[in-house]
Amino acid sequence: MINPPRPFSYLRRSLLFAALLSCVLALPCAAADVIEVGYTGTDSVGIQDDRNLFFIELLKQSLARSGKPYKAVVRVRGATHARQMQMVVDGLIDVLWDAPGPEVDKRLMAIEIPIDKGLIGWRIFFINKEDQPLFSKTTTEAELKKIPLGQVKYWHDTSILRANHFDIVETPTYNGTFKMLMSKRFNYFPRSISEIWSEQKNQQSMLSNVVIEKNLVLHYPIAYFYHVSQANKVLAQDIQHGLEAMLRDGSFDKLFEEFNGELIAKANLKNRHVIHIKNPYMSDETYRKFEHFWFNPETYDSTHPDSSTSDSKTSSSAPR
Repeated sequence: MINPPRPFSYLRRSLLFAALLSCVLALPCAAADVIEVGYTGTDSVGIQDDRNLFFIELLKQSLARSGKPYKAVVRVRGATHARQMQMVVDGLIDVLWDAPGPEVDKRLMAIEIPIDKGLIGWRIFFINKEDQPLFSKTTTEAELKKIPLGQVKYWHDTSILRANHFDIVETPTYNGTFKMLMSKRFNYFPRSISEIWSEQKNQQSMLSNVVIEKNLVLHYPIAYFYHVSQANKVLAQDIQHGLEAMLRDGSFDKLFEEFNGELIAKANLKNRHVIHIKNPYMSDETYRKFEHFWFNPETYDSTHPDSSTSDSKTSSSAPR
């Protein structure tokens, strides 16, 4: 005897087919759901510039840990600092990395984790080769202040050095500063230990007589933070949560070491005379707030890159 067809079998088949079809049709939509996060590229005007590669990779990895389909994409190259800030305000890019200062604090919102651990505040100098004896006999802040230095007019560091009464020759552009050093308009150009080696390579064509000074390191508390538009609170929280996840699993410190360990070793900080100055734009309260993040050459251990933050708090205050 032939059994009658099961009730609703055709209906079940139709529903299954409809479900499979909806999955296929949804595939292009999934790609469209990617959330792009725009940033500025690594190239300065006219040269290949590798100084930002760490910040780009850290941004990508922190976004990957947010649980959302973010994709970091380069939107522009060669923009000035002021232009980058305006582009965030206008929504042309979504994130930049910058140090705190009156203008950036007023216009943008910071994710309160010092992403470079304050490495930007450890400064050694480009000098003309024949000036090394001058710096070799310089050991105090007062002596260093008497020697003219070059700084781009609109940089945060220029304001810090001016507030500490250094003898500053302001320059209009980054590349122009190297040319003015070569023409001996001033005696030194302070650069962070995370930047100077890449810059020496990038600017090689114009640095025939310029060397890296061997005796001194100038230090002041300053750090880079990711910044977003004040209206982009969701992105700020997602980047912060991603960074906190990286701090917990140790990948933050490993990435820091991967990009900066060799640069720190080359700077030979333990054998340099350190001159500490204050940053009037960073309060003691702010400094203490991030105390567990700050790079310290006396305690830094490249063989255990996570030692400096392994006991650190990974829960920061909300983005400001």
